[in-house]
Amino acid sequence: MTTRESRQSETQQGRLEVREVQDPRDLDAIIAIRRAVFTDEQRLTDVVDRDPYDRGPGAVQVLARVDSRPVGVGRLHVWHGEGQIAWVAVLPPYRGAGVGWEVMSALLDAAERLGAERITLSAQTHAVDFYRRLGFRTVGDTFVMSAIEHITMVYERVYR
Repeated sequence: MTTRESRQSETQQGRLEVREVQDPRDLDAIIAIRRAVFTDEQRLTDVVDRDPYDRGPGAVQVLARVDSRPVGVGRLHVWHGEGQIAWVAVLPPYRGAGVGWEVMSALLDAAERLGAERITLSAQTHAVDFYRRLGFRTVGDTFVMSAIEHITMVYERVYR
């Protein structure tokens, strides 16, 4: 498997590892988690496997595993110094255990490595405080996507 970065820690559920991946088998696991969360659980979309920003230059996929079981995902796409984070999801039994934090930390590290000075995401409003703790701020008004309220959030990197 091709990886760039790997983060490891312990959770109550077991050993957590978060990696950037490119292996097609890992992409299958990523799509399965997206489907479980965004299609089956939230009924947000059934188009979880046809995002044009999933592959190619500037695309980073992150997969979290607990004791080798895929449990969380996220995607970053960077172009011209701007980044967008999307598809951040953690399977229900693993929420609140630090998996989402580690996924986001890996995505922010990748954004820095790729030179993104500004990163946006569409946050479900129940997760706004989570993203704020990571350094994001809200911009604009809330909007509804498939009966779930969202808001745009922005992270601007400050270089010293």
